[in-house]
Amino acid sequence: MIKKIIFTSLLTASAAFAFSQTDNKEDESKMIREVVPVQVDKAKFAVPTTPTPPPTETVGKNGKKKTVEAPPAEVAPDTTSPLIPAPASELIKRAQNWVGDNKSKQYTKSNCAAGKSTVCQISFPYQIKELNPTDKVEGEITMSVTIDAKEGKYRYTINNIKHKAKVADASGGDVYATVPECGSMKLTELSWKHIKAAAFADAKIVTDDLKAKMAQDSGDAPKKDDW
Repeated sequence: MIKKIIFTSLLTASAAFAFSQTDNKEDESKMIREVVPVQVDKAKFAVPTTPTPPPTETVGKNGKKKTVEAPPAEVAPDTTSPLIPAPASELIKRAQNWVGDNKSKQYTKSNCAAGKSTVCQISFPYQIKELNPTDKVEGEITMSVTIDAKEGKYRYTINNIKHKAKVADASGGDVYATVPECGSMKLTELSWKHIKAAAFADAKIVTDDLKAKMAQDSGDAPKKDDW
């Protein structure tokens, strides 16, 4: 009987662990994600591999020491590609440059944080395009953007794409949901379809801006006194 209880407890614990593992796993069907390879100019970013020979000391006829610079070592011509995988540190700087770029008049960034991952919240205003709208869906489309960097590549993830109306009980919520958060009685199928299309179009705008910024050298960001 005791063995049976122990066995049952182990099965219950295993099932709970498996469920928690599945629950914590990212649902990639509810996000926009892409890994983008990046190469940079080797002459600008490569670390020199040939060390400069140290100077040598010689003693002259008068007994004084004299420092003589060693002749530079002969370097074989480089016939490899002029490009190398971008250092992760460079890609992190580029991501930070994107965070700091607030020129867009289409959306705003907020709650941005930089570190191992660069995270930012994006907000687009959502306006009703119908002449005589039946649903009060004016409000905003929000989403989260995360940028992770490794040597030679970065990964961006856009998730938590949601619609939030000014009228609380008219919010659609998660745009990946079939039925809006407020229910189909308060938000028609056609209005929900329009909101989803606008949300994904907004995500495309963010993606294009992000990729353009990540393609620029971090040192190429314009200075305040540039004109």
